[in-house]
Amino acid sequence: MATKVGSSMIARRIETALVVDDCSVVRMLNTKLLSILGLKVSSAKDGVEAVAMYEIGEGNFDLIVMDLEMPRMNGIEATTELRAMGVDCMIIGATACDDVSRRQRFMEAGLDRLFNKPLTIANLQSCLN
Repeated sequence: MATKVGSSMIARRIETALVVDDCSVVRMLNTKLLSILGLKVSSAKDGVEAVAMYEIGEGNFDLIVMDLEMPRMNGIEATTELRAMGVDCMIIGATACDDVSRRQRFMEAGLDRLFNKPLTIANLQSCLN
């Protein structure tokens, strides 16, 4: 990922990731895929946990993989909150939802990319390159 500073781009190496999903199987799968790609991975079971990690200073990730549909705080709410807190890492969404307006709201919340579930190595590699 590159970060724009002034008129130049500075490459940011992606080494750490946070997987946010209420389904333990999906968290495990996405964690495994990211680990295969060489990332150090942490996880949260919903948006509340993800936001709390940043609030207490435990959130310092290069990449967040965010589910759309979660209890307590969904992906739209969590992404909006994280961006409002100044979180500027890459956030990619993952969803099985096919509602175009809901997907658009998810993107508008501050996602960098949005993929259909299940994520693949190819999806994730395209974000890391």
